[in-house]
Amino acid sequence: MADTAVDGLDRTARAERLPTGLRSTVIRPGRGAYEPFVHLVLLEAGEITVDAGDGSREAEAPAALILPPGPGVLLTLGPGCDGWLLGMGPSLLSAAVGARAESEFLAPIGTHLMIARDFAPDTATDPAALAERIADELSRPTPGAQMAVLAGLRLLLIDIWRSSGSEPQRLAQGSDAHVLLSFRRLVELHFHKRLGVADYAAQLGVTYDRLHGICQRNLQRAPLQLIHARMMREAASWLERSGQPIQQIAHALGFPDSAEFSHFFKRQSGLSPSRFRQQVRNQSEAIGLARTSFADWP
Repeated sequence: MADTAVDGLDRTARAERLPTGLRSTVIRPGRGAYEPFVHLVLLEAGEITVDAGDGSREAEAPAALILPPGPGVLLTLGPGCDGWLLGMGPSLLSAAVGARAESEFLAPIGTHLMIARDFAPDTATDPAALAERIADELSRPTPGAQMAVLAGLRLLLIDIWRSSGSEPQRLAQGSDAHVLLSFRRLVELHFHKRLGVADYAAQLGVTYDRLHGICQRNLQRAPLQLIHARMMREAASWLERSGQPIQQIAHALGFPDSAEFSHFFKRQSGLSPSRFRQQVRNQSEAIGLARTSFADWP
């Protein structure tokens, strides 16, 4: 499968046609750099079997699926399968779901396998056309590409969620789970702005001490550690998968200069950014910083 990507969007989104053939084909969409991605499958023809770690499920076209992240998800495409495989990284998923009150209903998205059978949503644009538009936006450097991709993915997420028959779920306001989920979304949306823990607590409507206590109690990590881990994953991804100068990467991540970024990166990893990049290039396996995710978050 050939990826389409442009302007850094390849780190947060993918759009590909499903491989077709006369025999069954097995793919693992969450391998390598795509391990933290939530994937969407739009099945236009054929049958598919999904193993997401809790047993196998089958679906026949027309169908749509939302796959949880991780390398353990296995897709077996039957002969003559046709459709699309779309993916989004954590930050893009958080942006697509949003932080509005009604977004609470979409909390289950990406946490487990979701299947919409007989998928034929009553929308102005059909799913295949949306997927093709997303792929087109990813393939060429057009102004506004990220907004267009985000809009298309958001429509597909809502349509699949509605068609899957999943019951609306709302976390208890102010509960630990609610605060953690909201904190995670805010971190995904704003980590590059380098906000402090107090800034996140204020946006969440809780005290610094309460946010700190919730993170320590549930994740055994301080909020600042979680923020730094997200920043490190993004930084490692840039260093591993792009040829951008370190100064440009530092600017994209919200650092005033490359020296401060290098100091932060070395303090967290024990390696300078340039040393990390060189080591990745010299080894067949990446160090692993770019593979870490929020899998331990609710």
